[in-house]
Amino acid sequence: MDQTLSIKNLNELLKNDREKGGDLEEKYIPSAFHIRVKLFKLNKLRSLSRYRLRTGQSTAAFNDIRMARLNAVMDKRKLQHGGLIDAELERVSKIISNKTFRINVALLPVTVAGKRAYGVGNSLDQILAVRFVQTTLKSLYEIRMPSRDILVSQIKSLALDGVPKYIIRSDVESFYESVRHKELLDGIHQSSELSVLIKRILTRLMKDYVSVSGDQNGLPRGIGISAYLSEIYLASIDAEIRQQEDLFYYARYVDDMVLMYAPHRKELVGQYLIALTSIMKAKGLTLNDKTKSIDLLEQQKGKFDYLGYTFDVSSSTPGVRLSQRKLDKYKSRIEKAFLDYSLKYKFIPKKAAKELLLRCLFLTGNMRLFNRKSNAFIGVYFSNKCITDTRQLSGLDHFYQQKLEGISSPSLKRRLAKLSFERGFKEKLFRNFDSAQLSELSRGWKHV
Repeated sequence: MDQTLSIKNLNELLKNDREKGGDLEEKYIPSAFHIRVKLFKLNKLRSLSRYRLRTGQSTAAFNDIRMARLNAVMDKRKLQHGGLIDAELERVSKIISNKTFRINVALLPVTVAGKRAYGVGNSLDQILAVRFVQTTLKSLYEIRMPSRDILVSQIKSLALDGVPKYIIRSDVESFYESVRHKELLDGIHQSSELSVLIKRILTRLMKDYVSVSGDQNGLPRGIGISAYLSEIYLASIDAEIRQQEDLFYYARYVDDMVLMYAPHRKELVGQYLIALTSIMKAKGLTLNDKTKSIDLLEQQKGKFDYLGYTFDVSSSTPGVRLSQRKLDKYKSRIEKAFLDYSLKYKFIPKKAAKELLLRCLFLTGNMRLFNRKSNAFIGVYFSNKCITDTRQLSGLDHFYQQKLEGISSPSLKRRLAKLSFERGFKEKLFRNFDSAQLSELSRGWKHV
């Protein structure tokens, strides 16, 4: 892999950012972004010119002249755009390549799940350095983040098949805070494929984290590189776990694990968790109190949570449902949406009503995330599509309808009453939100 900080490689990072709906170019190279907007408009004029030719609204001769002029202007703009981008990326490349460069680790005033979170500098060189290291690690170590939907589908099929088995649902205690730097960095420095630049950036990142956090171990939670470093750290653990006797299925999403065994002798089941604990301990990790074992060898009875779902393997009530934590999150967002409305209604009634309707449409519907290669789908169906019944969604509808009693506007109440979590799920109802609305929604959930 080409690990040089070439303009070509940095340009690829900018391209990936645009494809994912990012705003790096607009924010950090505004002069180039303005030209990109002009190029977009010129391209629309070319399409319009071709349309007029097809529909007989212009002659071929006129179209040729028009297209030649547009192409000439676009070629000129593209050169200007490329020049501005290249000049800025050359400056960034020199900064990152300098032997004194380091990613600025800072403790953030917010927490993530009650844990301390960290950030990096907000300059373009800091952001591109982080993304460049991530891209390099992902490629060289062949890191592939597993699909949540695929894991849930596999576990759903295997856990509920009625076949006798032994399941361990395991979670690592304070995983990010427990990673041992020496083992991680030793492995990285021994790699003959990683460049000196990448090794230097990662070594300084760990040292700066120790200085800022005061801890000798751990990865900075909230910085993108940490997710890739955690996968590298756990790779050897994955290999050891898969060698366990009688293990026929193993799934891991970050530090959340599900293991399934088919014991050839029942007396062996007591050794599975002991062996798993020993593997973890060798890496400085411990299993937390969420870890549980489910014995399905004699009878099908029990349940466990994983990735937002509750898997009930009991023969009397089998199925996959929303986890209580996820259900509570929906209720919390409903509560917050209506609370924010009640606080704002007296002062800005129209804006309050608009925001409440927008939030409820979002919660009860589905949408496609454009400007991304994957065109990902999210929403009440696509985020919960593995559930086997909709009774919980019906309960959410009841909870939601009770909140409508506090709405004084008859017209707003009628519009809100038409919305339903269960219907949004069953009918896969799609809603369209522009970027400004999505930005407003994102801010709203943080502050209401």
